[in-house]
Amino acid sequence: MMALVRKATIEDLPQYVMLAQEFHAASPMHGSIAFDPEGYANFFTGAVQNPDIGLWLAESDSKVVGITGAINYPLYFSPSSNVVQELWWWLTPDARGTGAGAKMFDCIKVWAKEKNASAMFMIALEDDRAGKMEKLYRRAGFKPLERTFIKEVM
Repeated sequence: MMALVRKATIEDLPQYVMLAQEFHAASPMHGSIAFDPEGYANFFTGAVQNPDIGLWLAESDSKVVGITGAINYPLYFSPSSNVVQELWWWLTPDARGTGAGAKMFDCIKVWAKEKNASAMFMIALEDDRAGKMEKLYRRAGFKPLERTFIKEVM
C-alpha cells in the first residue's frame, strides 16, 4: 500500500469526519465524551481555513486511510514562543505499518518548522499502543512531558 499524504480540503469533509469518528471510538475518550459529527464537521470547516491549524490526510487507492491535525499557538508560559501540538493522528488498522503514519508525522514536523515553532508536542493515548508510541517518539528525539487525566464533570 503506497500512501500519499496531503493537506486536507473542504472536499475531504465526509471522509475526514468518518475517520475522526473511528479515531474517537478507538480512543479512551469515547467513554467520557460522545462524538458529535455535526460539531466536528463545523470544527473541520473552520480549521481548514485557519492558518494556525494544520490538517492532513493519507490516501491509498483514492481512499482516505489516515488523518492528522495540529495546532500552532503561543505558549502560555512564554507567549513569544510558538509551539505546535498534535491534536490527533489516526490510521485505519490496514494502513498501519505501511509508512503512511511516518509521512503524516513528517508533515507535522515540517509544518512546525514553517511556523517557526520553538517546540512540538505529540500525544500518546493511554491504550494498548501507548508503549509503541512512546518508543516512536523517543526515537524521534521527544522526551516525556506530562500525563493527562480525564474525569466527567457532573
